[in-house]
Amino acid sequence: MTSTNRPRRGIFSGGRAILLAAVVTVLLGAPGVQAVGDDDGLVTAKAFVIMDAKSGRTLLALNPHLMLPPASTLKVMTALMVVERLHLDDKVTVSPYAAAAPASKINLQPGETLTVRDLLYALLLSSANDGARALAEKISGSEEAFAAEATRQMRAWGAYRTRLATANGLPAEGQYSTAEDLALLFRRAIQHPVLAEIMATKYYTIPGDRELRNHDRFLFTTPLAQGGKTGFTRASRHTYVGRFKNGDQEIIIAMLGSSQKWADMRTLIEKGFELSGAPIAKMEPLEERLWFAKKHTGRYAQAGVRSKKGAKAKVVAASVTGSGGKKISQTRKKKPSRYKGGS
Repeated sequence: MTSTNRPRRGIFSGGRAILLAAVVTVLLGAPGVQAVGDDDGLVTAKAFVIMDAKSGRTLLALNPHLMLPPASTLKVMTALMVVERLHLDDKVTVSPYAAAAPASKINLQPGETLTVRDLLYALLLSSANDGARALAEKISGSEEAFAAEATRQMRAWGAYRTRLATANGLPAEGQYSTAEDLALLFRRAIQHPVLAEIMATKYYTIPGDRELRNHDRFLFTTPLAQGGKTGFTRASRHTYVGRFKNGDQEIIIAMLGSSQKWADMRTLIEKGFELSGAPIAKMEPLEERLWFAKKHTGRYAQAGVRSKKGAKAKVVAASVTGSGGKKISQTRKKKPSRYKGGS
């Protein structure tokens, strides 16, 4: 059963909180689950699922079956196909079609050869559209054939409301997924140690002295983050799927159609741990202030967070309070770097 659509101004505004609580109760079939209240702020996402990562049980959902464009979160599906069909040390030769993919990309050149492992890092850290095409062609011969094959496989794995038309999530007619399918497939992905390790990696260097940086900003701001995949197109707006851990509790959050990705995600992370029995303190808005120094000598300088006054300070780990008031880690500031930049 799907939940009802919500107005554009946010799912938790006004009297919609009561309606959402009723919908969630029907969806979960279990008492005691509460909707986010007005005090938790607005969530702009069109759909989301908060899932217990260990059991696969849904803790909270909005429009979990609503079919929407997934943008680059679709690359998690491509990665699943890769680890099922290829070996990490297999060689992949880049075609002109793959090299011509629009950004985001890592500027692969026609005829260039990389390993599957290197292209997986490019796919999941830098969201490389050219890398996605190259891997799709390696598996199925063409991106079109890959999309048809991957769609059949995703549905065999239980993602019945997902259809791929590309390997990278770029806008395409008839391409869609749901928050529920995305959470289910991500849960399958993190059961592959290789994919779990890659998505939790901040930086990785591939041949050509190309250093990749993970687009998931939570990896740089909170130790709760265990890795995820971001996405954005004008059609999809912001999308995200990722895993978070506090003590023994792990949650997966899949979100589609958001206008303020990081703010919405912080709200859902807080609510997810509250529902899982491991509440955390309110998360600071660090992701919007995160900056990355420009590469120098082939490397990125350390990430930092801008203060409210605009000053820059390097952050080793953000301070987050877990259940029982225990500090997970502490924030430590250093003198700002002379390198400027962002992402």
